Amino acid sequence: MTRPLVIGANVYDYGTDAGAWRAPGEDPLRVFGADFWRDAARTAEDAGIHAIFLADTPGLASNPAIRPSRLLEPLAALATVAAETEHLGIISTVSSSTNDPVELARRLLSVSAFSGSRFGWNVVTGVTGPAVTDFGYTSDPGREERYARAEEFVDAYTAFLAAVQGDTDYVHEGEYFGDSIRRADLGVDPAIRALLPDVAPLVVQAGGSPRGRQLAAASAEAVFAAETVKETAAENRLDLRRRSAELGRPAPLVLPGIHLVVGSTEEEAERRFQTIHELSPDGYVLKRFTAMFGIDGSRLDLDAPAEGEIQRLSGDPSAAPIGFRKAIAAYGAAGNLTVRELLRYFAGFGHQLFVGSPERLVDIMTDWVDAGAADGFNLLFDTNPWGLREFAEHVTPVLRSRGLLASTSDVPFTRWM
Repeated sequence: MTRPLVIGANVYDYGTDAGAWRAPGEDPLRVFGADFWRDAARTAEDAGIHAIFLADTPGLASNPAIRPSRLLEPLAALATVAAETEHLGIISTVSSSTNDPVELARRLLSVSAFSGSRFGWNVVTGVTGPAVTDFGYTSDPGREERYARAEEFVDAYTAFLAAVQGDTDYVHEGEYFGDSIRRADLGVDPAIRALLPDVAPLVVQAGGSPRGRQLAAASAEAVFAAETVKETAAENRLDLRRRSAELGRPAPLVLPGIHLVVGSTEEEAERRFQTIHELSPDGYVLKRFTAMFGIDGSRLDLDAPAEGEIQRLSGDPSAAPIGFRKAIAAYGAAGNLTVRELLRYFAGFGHQLFVGSPERLVDIMTDWVDAGAADGFNLLFDTNPWGLREFAEHVTPVLRSRGLLASTSDVPFTRWM
């Protein structure tokens, strides 16, 4: 491998593990304060991480009495991160199903200008639960409609940026969006317009379905991928590169997620995993697993091969991400795991789960990149800020010693995309 890795950090509030908010020494209210995000920002930048990414849904992601997560609007938290750092990128998830492309373009240009052109947005299509009616839908629009809207959304968003940069009228007429705005009424300050194209936010995509990959090929600079099997990941990355080439675009970087539990030794990492995992709400992982696959949990044989049980019982949960379902099922099949064994792995919620030493983690990262399965990784820590600090203390030195991470953190975020 000749190019250093691109590393993102998904700071998932308390952490990815469902028991993270109960971790020893943690304050469950700390994520509501600016100090939490300043600490995370400084730690990530010092560790050589290129960007902090925040996932989001339009509404509470889960019952906060059981598992609090995604409690803050991400742009608010990321503004604090940007103010605390010089080079660290900030990436926010935004749903095309619950926003207007013109209003969003104006808002994101302001964020990007404030950050010094270090901003990107992750295009998702989700709108579930109470948010369906909150945003004017009478029923769940369904995956096909959501992706059709997303494709047009990105086209309208891009056309508006082009109008601002060119100081021309904006015109877009489509099935979902239609607007005509005179150049004098575009509503973007000339000082921000003068920064284009540099200030234009980077576009990230995370859909794992064929239609999601096509959207990424047409519009994204990076893809946050849910991959658990190296060979499948390499095939999907090759497919994405082919789609991009057909459209005449550079291929986006592919950054698979890894749910990390790192210790200075294998034994320490396993003890840490057990400590946090045992704090998860009773039955939480099983309930999330069955919901993702549309399975009646009462019919599930925990000691049967996972591949067979998933095939036998899976329904069609239209709201569940296709990429995550495929990744989990593929891992169970590749390892010939029982359902019970796969449930331990499912603590990663669709991403690779790694429990072990820094050296072994870096070996796996190197192997995936050399196999053409990744350009870097988007890291999810079991707990925050504990897991982020462990990465900075134990993994960053190994990456730097092997030439896989820059020795300093003063390289601009956008240079890596």
